[in-house]
Amino acid sequence: MEKLYTALFSQKVVKRLERLTLVSSIVGFLIHLLLVGLYHLGSFPNMSADLFENPISAIYTPFSFILVFEIYILIYYLPRSFTTSLLKQFEIIALILIRRIFGDISKIDLSLISFTNKEVIQLLVDLISVLVLLTIIVFFTRIRNQLIGRKLLEQAENAEQTFRLYKKRLAVVLIGIIAIISVIHLVDYIYVTTTAVHLFQGMENNLNAIFYKDFFSVLILCDVLVLLLSYGLTKENFKLLRNTGFVITTVLIRLSFSIEGIYNSLFIISGALFGLAILKIYASFSEIDQTIEE
Repeated sequence: MEKLYTALFSQKVVKRLERLTLVSSIVGFLIHLLLVGLYHLGSFPNMSADLFENPISAIYTPFSFILVFEIYILIYYLPRSFTTSLLKQFEIIALILIRRIFGDISKIDLSLISFTNKEVIQLLVDLISVLVLLTIIVFFTRIRNQLIGRKLLEQAENAEQTFRLYKKRLAVVLIGIIAIISVIHLVDYIYVTTTAVHLFQGMENNLNAIFYKDFFSVLILCDVLVLLLSYGLTKENFKLLRNTGFVITTVLIRLSFSIEGIYNSLFIISGALFGLAILKIYASFSEIDQTIEE
């Protein structure tokens, strides 16, 4: 399992996947634009209008490749740092929101634009949500870096060797599950795009929820498993409370994929703010605890 982990998550593999993501994003974007042109020429009348009617929709493709790479990076950080893993979750959600903004723009009819228009309201909500979430990411990163600078996070994150080994094994299993989920959703989405019928029953066709809904469900189970393992391998109660709070944050983010509109953004921002508050409280406690020891 250790060799398999090294083969999947070595620095060389990360660099190769980064380059592959860049190339795939550019090629995918150009292919999507070509399909948009063919759709307007009537070559593919059965294709979904959501993805091929407006050229702006082509931005979905490169962002999708980037998001898949970011999910890989999240799993990469899982055995190393619970805090950095949560930060990657925030960055993934921010990318999903940014990608959704381009979808919102493509749906707006400029001839009927008004502040009572549903599409315009959704665009404004998503724009504000991105700004708030990026601000939370800045503060979260700042607090994390301060902890690292004071060597508080380092001590908290360097779990016992056994704990790290368990998390590495979990990362290998998780990457396998995610690969299976990705293939299932990709095959079903291609099938429903061309035939308007789902290949697998119970699958969704929401561009902003497919795959990510299942991914965060699996991530919650993994986080809970890591949390349970940490209960048996560490005596730092406040660290356990911090990790529990991070799991709650992931749950709130997962719930956001089950709803749409303003409540979707509300759950995302609430989850991110809760995670930020947990980290800030943990930082304050760690600073006080270190002062007492000195």
